[in-house]
Amino acid sequence: MRPHALTTLRNALGNVDASTRKTARMPRDGFTPAVEDRDYLGWRDPSAPQRGYLFIEGEHGLRGVMLTTTRTRNSVRRAVMCEFCRIPRRFDQVVLFTAPTSPKHKDSSTFGTYLCIDLDCNARVNALRPMGPLDPPADVMVAAHRAQLLERVTAFVAEVLERAELPATRRTGSASR
Repeated sequence: MRPHALTTLRNALGNVDASTRKTARMPRDGFTPAVEDRDYLGWRDPSAPQRGYLFIEGEHGLRGVMLTTTRTRNSVRRAVMCEFCRIPRRFDQVVLFTAPTSPKHKDSSTFGTYLCIDLDCNARVNALRPMGPLDPPADVMVAAHRAQLLERVTAFVAEVLERAELPATRRTGSASR
């Protein structure tokens, strides 16, 4: 990713209205790894912890979505896997995030999935190391996981934005994945 100003990021949010865009905040401590070493940007809003943001760059330029966490809790006896990085995590490290899909229509449609609570799959994927002698070298393994991570994040953002652009009658009749 390339670094972007907060105003540019706010304008790229495609699933919320203009007044909600104005409330988006950047992380206080910056990004680790640096923005240039990331495949996408994802973070929790420091002033509204129930919110998160995802941004991708691609053929359509910079695109982003706002997410919100749900109040549901995972069972303490369940192992959970993030849908993006596909790394097994403890039950309290993955949460259901939903993205509003109706900024113009004000109905309550959302689209969601289970993600790492800090939205920072980049850091975890970049830290992967071989577990045994038959695993591929670390750089090969990390490159493959990064490509898959970007593919899943891009598909999620595209799905949310596609649903946000649909007329309300078509959106409510469609089945979620």
